[in-house]
Amino acid sequence: MFIRDPATARIGEEILPFECGNVPEYFRKKAEAELHDSPDKRAQGLRQLKELIKKDKHTKHLEFEDDFLLQYLISKKYNIAKAFSFLKALVHLKKKHPEIFSGFSYEEISCSMSENVLTVLPWRCQDGCAILAAHLDNWDPEKLRIDDLKRSIAIYLLQSLQEPMTQINGFKVIIDAKSNPMKHLRYITPSNLYLLYHGTQECVPARYKDIHLVNESLTLKAAWFLVKPFLSDKIKKRVHFHSSNEDLLKFFPKSILPTEFGGELQNYDMYDWLRKATEPAKLEVLGGRPRQS
Repeated sequence: MFIRDPATARIGEEILPFECGNVPEYFRKKAEAELHDSPDKRAQGLRQLKELIKKDKHTKHLEFEDDFLLQYLISKKYNIAKAFSFLKALVHLKKKHPEIFSGFSYEEISCSMSENVLTVLPWRCQDGCAILAAHLDNWDPEKLRIDDLKRSIAIYLLQSLQEPMTQINGFKVIIDAKSNPMKHLRYITPSNLYLLYHGTQECVPARYKDIHLVNESLTLKAAWFLVKPFLSDKIKKRVHFHSSNEDLLKFFPKSILPTEFGGELQNYDMYDWLRKATEPAKLEVLGGRPRQS
């Protein structure tokens, strides 16, 4: 169930799989110490958050799973006001962009994996973070339409957060930014980039620990110029630019990185996870559903 890597796996002593199941004792203590997460806090936080939901005109008609609400409470360290603000932002995002949260198709979204455009990696960092990996140059908008790419990002983030280990430890993102400008520049619009920023930073209850960008390109320069002003100083400090894949080995154990990023991981796939993530029952409750009268 894990890879031992004595040179790097000091934090949790084991490198754990993405689909972890139980949270090891080390990370339970971390959640309590850093995120104020405890059974008493959960009960109190859920009660207070549900009271706000029932009183607000934008959310009172919606029903949310407790596990989903806990994602917001944990990500905001049980600051009820902040958790509710982010939850409302997701509700508004769904209303303004229903195309991102409907029309899901496993066949179309799985194209993001089969074309190696976007995936979650099968192993976590030694600090428990989930790893999202993207290869911009592999994205062919004729095979994976822009709307399906947006749906894919929503699925990867929101469904990955159903894993308690991801709620506690967050994400690390690796992006190979090599790009053919002729394919991509027309999609690097202010509206698309703001949607990406707003959705990932202000709506989804995710904690981003590091963002690694490899291979500078004209597309990356354009995107960074437009996005940078929106980013908080904390996030800017967590963005790392790398001239080569070898630099990534300063941040990640070689055993969990795919070979195209200079690691040793090969012949892996996450299709079973994606099939489960796109099951109708799971999609039905993605981000809340109308309350039954």
